[in-house]
Amino acid sequence: MNEPRNLRLHTAILACMATLPAHAEMEVTPYGSLRIQTEAVSVDDAKPGEDDSHTALRDAYSRLGVTATYKDLDWVDLDATVEFPINSALLRAEDPTFFQAYYKGNNKPRVADIAATTENLGTLRVGTQWLAYYNTVAYPVDFFSSYYSGWATQATFRRDAATYTTPSFAGLTATVSAVDLTHEAGSNYLDTWQYALSWAFSDVTVGVAYQDTEQDTGDNADQLGASLVYAPGNWRFAAKVEQLQTNDSTVLKDDPVTYNLYGSYSWNKYTVKAMFANGDESDEAAAFYQGDSYQLGLDYQYSEALKLFVEYFYEELGYAIYTPNSRFDDILAGYHVDSDGQAVSLGLRYDF
Repeated sequence: MNEPRNLRLHTAILACMATLPAHAEMEVTPYGSLRIQTEAVSVDDAKPGEDDSHTALRDAYSRLGVTATYKDLDWVDLDATVEFPINSALLRAEDPTFFQAYYKGNNKPRVADIAATTENLGTLRVGTQWLAYYNTVAYPVDFFSSYYSGWATQATFRRDAATYTTPSFAGLTATVSAVDLTHEAGSNYLDTWQYALSWAFSDVTVGVAYQDTEQDTGDNADQLGASLVYAPGNWRFAAKVEQLQTNDSTVLKDDPVTYNLYGSYSWNKYTVKAMFANGDESDEAAAFYQGDSYQLGLDYQYSEALKLFVEYFYEELGYAIYTPNSRFDDILAGYHVDSDGQAVSLGLRYDF
C-alpha cells in the first residue's frame, strides 16, 4: 500500500481549500443513506464447508458523507465531498462487496474529491471519485435497489483520479480522466486513461467510452464500451455493451463481450424493473462478469425519504452471491463455478 500517494492527494485537496478568499461563504451539508435487505439465497452446489442455502441480512450500499460548497466566487464554483461506506448489516465502516480491499483498504472513503466548475470551461475533479467509464457505460443499467445492483459489468466503479469534463455543447459532453487503477508499488500513480463522450437529446442519451489500462506489465486488457438510454415518460429502456481488448498473448478466449438489456416502468409510487445480462466465458483475467444473469425488482416509494423494495436475482456462474457475513469476496459456489445461484431480497432504503 502506497500511503505517500494518499497523503499527496489529500494534501492537495486541503491546500486548494486553504487558498479560498476569506469572504467566501461555505455551505456544508451532511447526508446519508441506510440501505439494508434480508435475503434468501441458494446455489446448486456450495463450496466445501458451506450450506447450499441460507437467509441473512446484507447491506445494500449504505453510506455517510458530507459536502462543502463555495458558490460566491467570481468565476468558479467549488465543491468537495467526503463519503464513507457503512456496512449496516455488520455495523462496520466498510464496503460490503469488499472490492475496495483490492485497492487501498475496505474501510477507506468511497468518495473524497474536490471539483472546480466554470460556466465556459467545464469541470475539473480531483480525488477519489466515480469513474468516467463507469458513469458513461455501466451506470445507465445500474438502477436496481438491492445489493445485487450493478454487478454485470467489467467496469471499475471508483478510484483516485483527475478528471476534466467539458461544458455541454448541444447536449454533447466529453470527459478525459487519469486514473490510479492499481495503486501498485512501482507503477505510475495515475496509471490509466479513460475517455468518454455522451450525447443527450430529447428522451435519448448515447454514451461511448474507452479505457487505456495500466500497461506496466503489458498484459492488462483495455476496455471499450457503449450505452443507449431511451426514457419517454414513465418508461426507461437502457442497453450497454462492453468489450475487453486483450493484450496478453497467453489468453485463449480473448476480447470477451458483455451486454445488458434493462427496462422499467413507474406509476404512482411503484416502479417495476427487469434486466438480462450476458458475459462471454473467457480466461481473460479482467473478465469479472461471465455467463447469464437475470434480475427483477419492484420498488415502492413510501415517502420522499423511504423506499421499500423486493428483488429476484439469478446468476449462472458464481460471482455475486456471497457466503453469509462475508469478510472478503467469499463467493458461495466459488468464482465462475456453475452455480445456478438465486437470491430473493426484501429491503429498504432511507435517505437523510
